[in-house]
Amino acid sequence: MKTCAALILLTSLAAAQNLPTIRANASEVLLDIVVRDKHGKPVKNLKAGDVQIFEDGVRQDVRSFRFVAARETVRQEVSEAQPSPKATAPRPLRAVNLICIVFHNLDPISRTLAIEATREFLKNDLPPQTYVGMFLLDDRLKPVQPFSNDRKALLQALNNVFMMRGLDFAMASEAVLTASPSQMTISTMVDMVAHTSSTNMTVSGGEVAGTVINGAEVNTGLGANAMRANQATERRDFSNINGMRETDKIINMVNLLGGLPGRKSVLLLTTGLATTGDPDRFQKILDKANGVELTVYAMDVSGLTHVSTSQAADIALGHVASVSRSQTGIDSGLSAAKEKSRQGDSMNDAVRNSDTQASLRALSEGTGGFLIANTNEFRKPFQHIVDDLDIHYEASYHPTSERYDGRLRTIEVKLARPDWRVESRTGYFALSEGLQPFEIVGLAVLNTKPLPRAFEFRSAAYHFRDSQSALSFELPGASLGATPHPDRQTHALRASLLALVKDSSGQVVDKYSIDAPYEIPDANLKAMQSSSVMFTHPINLPPGHYTMETAVIDREGGRTSTNLVRFDSPEPHNGVGVSSVMLIQRLEPATGPADASDPLVVQGKRLVPFLASTLAADAKPFVYFAIYPDKTRTEKPKLRVEFQAEGQVLANQSYELPAPDATGAIPMLIRAATHTGPCQLKIVVSQGTDSVARTLSYTISGSN
Repeated sequence: MKTCAALILLTSLAAAQNLPTIRANASEVLLDIVVRDKHGKPVKNLKAGDVQIFEDGVRQDVRSFRFVAARETVRQEVSEAQPSPKATAPRPLRAVNLICIVFHNLDPISRTLAIEATREFLKNDLPPQTYVGMFLLDDRLKPVQPFSNDRKALLQALNNVFMMRGLDFAMASEAVLTASPSQMTISTMVDMVAHTSSTNMTVSGGEVAGTVINGAEVNTGLGANAMRANQATERRDFSNINGMRETDKIINMVNLLGGLPGRKSVLLLTTGLATTGDPDRFQKILDKANGVELTVYAMDVSGLTHVSTSQAADIALGHVASVSRSQTGIDSGLSAAKEKSRQGDSMNDAVRNSDTQASLRALSEGTGGFLIANTNEFRKPFQHIVDDLDIHYEASYHPTSERYDGRLRTIEVKLARPDWRVESRTGYFALSEGLQPFEIVGLAVLNTKPLPRAFEFRSAAYHFRDSQSALSFELPGASLGATPHPDRQTHALRASLLALVKDSSGQVVDKYSIDAPYEIPDANLKAMQSSSVMFTHPINLPPGHYTMETAVIDREGGRTSTNLVRFDSPEPHNGVGVSSVMLIQRLEPATGPADASDPLVVQGKRLVPFLASTLAADAKPFVYFAIYPDKTRTEKPKLRVEFQAEGQVLANQSYELPAPDATGAIPMLIRAATHTGPCQLKIVVSQGTDSVARTLSYTISGSN
């Protein structure tokens, strides 16, 4: 058994500074609404009586409703019949606009043209809440640039877009998946027996017309003609397979992008689209795209040519007509007979594959967009696309609930006509400040029922003088998933944490969050997993009862967990005072600028607490607390420390205390006594006739 060691005094605690506390008043909700007809075209003659808005199933009183044309400055118009002089500025729920730049069927020359066109498009002034992502459409849709509204990052990525490694679709879409919270799906599997859970955040001759395709090979030699004849025959023989493959690509694109929230616009940069010629199949593609609110703006990046691409179809149909006329003649030639037998295939090929712009036009106009083709001037059509994104209605209402509690408020917009489709935010998290994508993921976790507990982590709150407190979080390294990167001989770990502090009424009064990616050398992985990741957060809270709800997302392991801590911020105390008593596992240098408001930073050292109450046998903990003498008394404060093990007093010492530091506090660090089994440390601070007692209980395990 070890008894209490001598006191180690730490002085010159930095003066505390007040931190702002989140406070919010009730405000109007400003909701963007887009209404389209069954053809995907925006409806521009909607009246306020055609719209009903429900929040959490309760119909809201629409206070203003107006049509907002392209590029119009957004402003709030409150109905004169229902003035709201006390309402604060609106909480805007802007329509989420997703622009999916998709590169398809491009050769090295057309790739260059597509990149230049995309660069021109990104020069436009995009509306608020607009995210741009980049994709390659081959046998499947492959994300190569995550959705972002950072124009500089998008332009940099564009330079290497065809050489970039494919991304996980969910990770590439994180910024937009979290832009509309009720669209965030979190599947939680709970094992009631094992008390564990897991969460998943989730393609007859060699004569050609060289004028049809700009820059085409026009060699008329016998060898070249024979090669082209073989290619034409192959295209005809496999045209249906090719059409199926190409339309399957479009179906895959629609299915993947259709699962994203918001208004989805696809800028399809391509050299053409082959189809099967089946109108029912093509109509189903259009119906699916319209059903998921996907608008396609196709662009033939072949650029300006001096002939129409329909000439290819005219030539192909002319060949079919000549074969048809030959049916009345007598021809014993084998090749002629074969060509006659394939007349139907030639007709289908002419319709499906010769004029590939026709299918692009049908895809675009059938989803509410338009085709950009036969032009090298992109500015006007690109501006037209941006203007389409800006056309919407603006509705404002005063929410039934005025509490900012971090909960998900669902929004449903109902229209008077069933053949109209509405696009709007489907919900929002009730917080008074903006949120980062990983924070919305955390809020979605905290709104999951039942709350996930896939792994254990710890949270604690410590009180110091007046309204000063500190929050501490401990994530065991062994609980976090690690993804190996053999090429770099490292493992990747990433933890996202969100903590909401709520007062007794459920109002969020403070939010702390951090997204922490780590890349650990393989040689250090075991040591990291045997330790913990620690975070601390200083906070100022008025007296009262509080609840801290915390969510941790293990990004590499694909798991989430939550916990809840209740704590008090006590009323101001007259006389001598003592902070919370904490078990400290180590002191480490405080990095970065000194934070005078952080009570866990003392003389340039950061105190790292033990959040567990059971310690290993070889642990060598300290005990930290701060004493706040009563300045109105002349007596010096005194300290008595009592150590108990298994209910028996094993040590009892009294100490004279030094003078307070510049902040008026006496910070104390004591080597804690260790004894196998339950332990308790009791400290009593007295000054004159006043005294304050604090206790700390912990357990030392019997073996390593």
